[in-house]
Amino acid sequence: MATLSSEHFQEQLPEALTTQRKAAPWGYFFYCELLKIFRNPPAVVFGIGFPTFFFLIFGNTFPDSYAPTILASYAAYGAFIVAFQSFSISLASERGLGWNRLLRTTPMSSALYLGSKFLVIILTGIISLLLLFAVAALSGKVHMELAVWAELLGMMVIGMVPLSLMGLFVGLVGSANLTTALSTVLMLVLSFASGLWVPLSLLPDAVRKIAPFLPSYHLGQIAWITVGSTYSRDDQPLWVHLLVLVAYAAVFAVMAGWAYIRDENKNFS
Repeated sequence: MATLSSEHFQEQLPEALTTQRKAAPWGYFFYCELLKIFRNPPAVVFGIGFPTFFFLIFGNTFPDSYAPTILASYAAYGAFIVAFQSFSISLASERGLGWNRLLRTTPMSSALYLGSKFLVIILTGIISLLLLFAVAALSGKVHMELAVWAELLGMMVIGMVPLSLMGLFVGLVGSANLTTALSTVLMLVLSFASGLWVPLSLLPDAVRKIAPFLPSYHLGQIAWITVGSTYSRDDQPLWVHLLVLVAYAAVFAVMAGWAYIRDENKNFS
């Protein structure tokens, strides 16, 4: 029996070592990407702390009954800027420095490079949301069941996926300067037009008609539905907004794939 166990262990050992060798680059590059974010103070302040900063300013200017609505709005806004703006600017900046060309000289695959960056963006968004939640709860303004807090976090993470793919597309099609300007303008316009800053009822009719076609609009709707707010709500159930975001994820995935192939052909064909 001992001999059979030893032989079985020896057979399994190469397979285990191969799995570890495959997993090691993912872990190390994920670690490097995480360090890159937290060694950049502006990225920490603007990417992680901005929603909390806004809540501290505006959360105390309204009655407590509006606090969950404000929390949901800034949770959606925070998920949006991290997933879209931070991802697109980071990717475009590295392309401008020739980082993608340098990586082609190494065994690192494109899946490892982009996948690690995607996971770090999701983690950064989670940290931003948890910081916002902690401040909102400790301020005494927001009182919600633990299940609602957890559901809001989960919904925002789901919503980050299509917006990250949108950021990937923008980061692959433009230069660093163009992407920074374009992502900033899009972030401001989409946040405003989706009702994340100002109630949709106060916006012009043209904006209200366009809003349902924006991914950030559906992210905001999901946030408000989750906390039970009627702020800028439409009559659609939660699953409709989730389905729209899934459709956006599919569209942006195709667009990002096309942009990646275009960039590869431009640099290496």
